[in-house]
Amino acid sequence: MIDSVNVPEVLPSSIPVPSAVISSASYLWFYFITFFKLIPGAHYVIDYVEKSHQDDPYRTFVEVLLILYSIVYFLSKPKKKGAVDQPKLSEKEIDNLIEEWEPEPIVVPDERNEWRLAKIPVIEGSGADNVINITRDNGKEAYASAFNLCSFNFLQLSKHPRVVEIAKEIIKNYGVGSCGPAGFYGNEDVHYNLEYDLASFFGTENSVLYGQDFCVSSSVIPAFTKRGDVIVADDKISVSSQNALQLSRSTVYYYKHNDMASLENLLHELDEAEKKEKLPAIPRKFIVTEGIFHRTGEIAPLPELVQLKRKYKYRLFIDETFSIGVLGATGRGLTEYYNINRATSIDITVGSLATAIGSSGGFVLGDNVMVRHQRIGSNAYCFSASLPPYAVRTASTVLQMMDEDNSSVTKLRYLSNKLHEWFQTDTELLRYIEVTSHRDSSVLHFQLTDAQRQQKFGSSIESVFQESQYQQQHCISDHFVESWEKEEIFLQAIVDTVLIDGNILISRDTIVLKQETLPVTPNISICCNSSMEESQLLDAYNVIRIAIIKHCSEA
Repeated sequence: MIDSVNVPEVLPSSIPVPSAVISSASYLWFYFITFFKLIPGAHYVIDYVEKSHQDDPYRTFVEVLLILYSIVYFLSKPKKKGAVDQPKLSEKEIDNLIEEWEPEPIVVPDERNEWRLAKIPVIEGSGADNVINITRDNGKEAYASAFNLCSFNFLQLSKHPRVVEIAKEIIKNYGVGSCGPAGFYGNEDVHYNLEYDLASFFGTENSVLYGQDFCVSSSVIPAFTKRGDVIVADDKISVSSQNALQLSRSTVYYYKHNDMASLENLLHELDEAEKKEKLPAIPRKFIVTEGIFHRTGEIAPLPELVQLKRKYKYRLFIDETFSIGVLGATGRGLTEYYNINRATSIDITVGSLATAIGSSGGFVLGDNVMVRHQRIGSNAYCFSASLPPYAVRTASTVLQMMDEDNSSVTKLRYLSNKLHEWFQTDTELLRYIEVTSHRDSSVLHFQLTDAQRQQKFGSSIESVFQESQYQQQHCISDHFVESWEKEEIFLQAIVDTVLIDGNILISRDTIVLKQETLPVTPNISICCNSSMEESQLLDAYNVIRIAIIKHCSEA
């Protein structure tokens, strides 16, 4: 049996603390607590620390460390980073560095869009009717006395000497700007007179003026809708109306373009779903469409729309930017075209003063209740500057001239019909293009046929839209669809050939693909107006025809 061995302890079991240290610490703690209790509210802190220490001693230790760290952090003087390493430069050296410095661009230039910028025409001056001098690509290209087929001033009444003289008189008496929103100090007597003239001319109770026509829809629709409301819209509406629906916060449904069977089926489904859900409040419900469609030039079937909106208890919203001044015997738009009373058929009409009327800005037609609500609830009306007085007064004069004499509207319709007839009866031309616009539209729209698009670019409208939607959903900022780009370049080549060979200006429709939420097709538009002669249009048609066949027939 082995005897146990006594191993001496390397360290003592306890370290003795000198009594002087204990006494000093006790006195310090006593005086600290005594003076600390004199602070108002200190007993709450002491009670908290005692309870916290009793429940969790480690927590007290951590809190003490944090307090000490905070004290050291706030009392310590921060050292300026890099102060020691900064060289002392003379004023000459500083000036040299400033001269050598080149800032980075705010936006990274996109070389793929440079061709678009280079093709934008800049009007340098005008001569006779519909003849303009233009430059492109920062003045590298110049074309004198080009025949202008791009103007939306369809009636050309704003160029009448009577209108020009009134504009000069108003500028002399009122100045050139309104300098404020309508509800503050922007509106003057001429603004209210035009609102009265618009309501009287189109047969509604009242109207509202807006400073910019593009933002009218995107301001009016959100003013009347909220989350939970229902909007049923045509799937070919313009991007301004698309923006309005996005801002409305409503639930949006689309029906097939100008297909009333599709619209009725959708309205019926929504009506049945609403009955089953038993909603606590009845939502506001709107049908949104256009008079003459901006992208296609087709005309909406108003009688069927009115019938369906009454049957299913919807309000009807129509954008008549391109139909007012064009449709109807006196240019009163879609309702006159179908011989329907506007006040009882369309709840909200949106129009532009910058197209057939030849001024600027936009307007809304409707009843008094709708108008009063816009004056306090429509953002563009409340916060955007009013129209210049001369633009307002000239618009009133143009309306008066349209009411007195409809010869401009009659001639415009005749020229529109002739232009469409030439294109739509040309069998060789129709092998390559498709005319989408109605014969009464003053803007002729044509696009490549599906077969041509597939043959030249290997794409379709659906494939381009799917690719665009994919990039939008994945937040790809560098939005680019190759087949779309190729088709746009191809159409621009036709536009260039017409300009170079015939000195005639036509245009691609300006479409920003990443802003579109609906399928859209690249196309070319040709505008006519009442000051043109049939022979001029015929000559232009022949030049355009040759350019289309030339490019489309190439392998």
